[in-house]
Amino acid sequence: MANKILIISLTLLICSAVLAEGGKQNSQTDPNSMLLAGPGVLITVKPYKGMDSTIYPIPVITAVSAPFYFFIDTAGCRLFSDSNMAFDVIGKWRLDGYNADKSDDLDGMHNRNMTVDVGGEFSVTGDWGNLYARILTDAMGQHDGQEFRVTYAKPFKFEKSKISPSVGVALLSSNLADYYYGVRDNEARPGRPAYNPGASVNWFVGLDAHYQLNDDWTLLTSITYYWLDSDIRNSPIVNKDYTMSIIAGAMYRF
Repeated sequence: MANKILIISLTLLICSAVLAEGGKQNSQTDPNSMLLAGPGVLITVKPYKGMDSTIYPIPVITAVSAPFYFFIDTAGCRLFSDSNMAFDVIGKWRLDGYNADKSDDLDGMHNRNMTVDVGGEFSVTGDWGNLYARILTDAMGQHDGQEFRVTYAKPFKFEKSKISPSVGVALLSSNLADYYYGVRDNEARPGRPAYNPGASVNWFVGLDAHYQLNDDWTLLTSITYYWLDSDIRNSPIVNKDYTMSIIAGAMYRF
């Protein structure tokens, strides 16, 4: 899995450079054309038995060449926008999954791989905050499922910083939930029966924070905490009722 993260990270660096190439001379003043990139870390806490939290080095990138954009783990193209509504097509890196060799409790399980999901996102913004509705489907034939997600976020801007707490709900299709949290018949063992959680609902909260050190450097942190559906928590390979991801890094404006 670490090798896949490295490959994806290098791909993201190349894609961000392509996105920014057309307008890098105006990146200081034009919000429709910018490139910020730098070092970061990804910390994941997964709910699987015998799995410790993991830390990976990754690039943290914000790249815009309107109507295309990229931010950390999501690439998109804005197809429609007006004063307070927009619709984008997006691709998002899904971090779920595990390497069964990393845990004795997962002996006999097949690996569950990360993937890229693609779909659309409709957003509405106003003084009251931002509301997003997103539907995604697997683009790489891993889980072959879908996710529908609704998120409410409220940004707060200060002189040199911006924070945006959020709350939402993610509805996972049975294929998606079964792939990442189920046990197939040929993976069943004594004490680990075959199990299919089926369609599931996970609630989550998040916090994004940016701090501008100077004209060139910006620090960022993104934290998301999920409460897992009871059907997922009851899986024989799960021993936590939550999962969490943290991304932190520093970006230089080119």
